[in-house]
Amino acid sequence: MPFIPISEADLQSFKDDLSQSNKSAAELFSTLKNLKNGFKTNEDELVKLKYNSAKKRLENDYLLKKEHWDAEIQELKKQFKQLDNRIVAAEQKLKNGIPEDLNIMEKLIAEQESIVEDQEKLNIAETELIAHVRNIDIEYGKEQEKLNQLNTTVDSNYNASIEDESPIDIAEKRIKFRVSIISLVPILIIPLLADLFGKAIGLQQTNNVNHQLISGHYFFFIALILTELFLADKIKTRVSRLLSVRYLQASFTELQQLFNKNNKELNSFK
Repeated sequence: MPFIPISEADLQSFKDDLSQSNKSAAELFSTLKNLKNGFKTNEDELVKLKYNSAKKRLENDYLLKKEHWDAEIQELKKQFKQLDNRIVAAEQKLKNGIPEDLNIMEKLIAEQESIVEDQEKLNIAETELIAHVRNIDIEYGKEQEKLNQLNTTVDSNYNASIEDESPIDIAEKRIKFRVSIISLVPILIIPLLADLFGKAIGLQQTNNVNHQLISGHYFFFIALILTELFLADKIKTRVSRLLSVRYLQASFTELQQLFNKNNKELNSFK
């Protein structure tokens, strides 16, 4: 399914979300991935514009060359026709027999020799011209093939990049792992402080070995349960955002630079 191209407004909206604290890291990562996927469509549009522009330039160049050499062919045809007229005229002069006047005879012979010589030159010119036109057609076909192969390669890379796991997914997994480790610190510190407080005010047994594990630490267990119920998610969300913000800002800056470059190139075709 094709992604929707991103716009300047989409980038500004994400920038605003980064500066606010009401968006979780998971939401920001999801938005960033959507922006990255959308930008692939922006790039695809640019590639298509470049391809169509290069194809148009190639066609125009080919047509200009063909127009020039078609004119050369027409000129050559005119010269062949003129040569045919000279041959007909020479044949008409010999129709009534060989003239007795030596001067006329010499002129006829010279004309025939000139016709043969010009005919050879025209034949050579025609051969060279046909070969040249054929080379233009062959070269045009090769350039078209190269252009089509380049466009196919770009499409393949584009589709593959969507299917593969992106660097954003990898970064998000690494940050989630770090969050799960770092979040344990405040989640455990609160129950430990509560445990110490209970001992300090004498509400926990500390001298009965048989009951020390439970009654000696029930402040800890109660605080741990309450922390898991009411604070754990908030702590993880806060830690996740703190660990993610630097990567998200760096990725956003890179994406914005690429978008500006892409947008500038797109505008050059308008």
